[in-house]
Amino acid sequence: MLLDDISDLLSTGGVTTSIYKGFMPEQPNEAFILTETGGRGPIHAMASGPGEAKLEIAGLQVIRRSPSYQTARDGMQTVMDLLDGLTERTINSTRYSYVEAQQTPMSLGRDKSERSMLSVNFLAWKDLSTG
Repeated sequence: MLLDDISDLLSTGGVTTSIYKGFMPEQPNEAFILTETGGRGPIHAMASGPGEAKLEIAGLQVIRRSPSYQTARDGMQTVMDLLDGLTERTINSTRYSYVEAQQTPMSLGRDKSERSMLSVNFLAWKDLSTG
């Protein structure tokens, strides 16, 4: 699954801040959240017919929360360094052909507890998920 794979990649790549998949609890102050977003769907090139796609372009959003804007921004740069431009990598038995950022890290403002929130959206070309 996309969120498990990316969480594992970030953790093994040196991200030590808590990573949540699909939700972010109110605590801790320092956290990442990974959520699936609209991608581009299955790729049917080289498929023998309907329902035979082998690849998909999945959407991913990464959000970083921290009381310090600079800490949040530095965390997002680490994510950019690990994900943007990633090529031919197998993670948890799923092959990823390519991952690209859709923009540079952008501020989402502050949450109700006055913590900085930054975000980056990615597209991931990967083997088609079956579940």
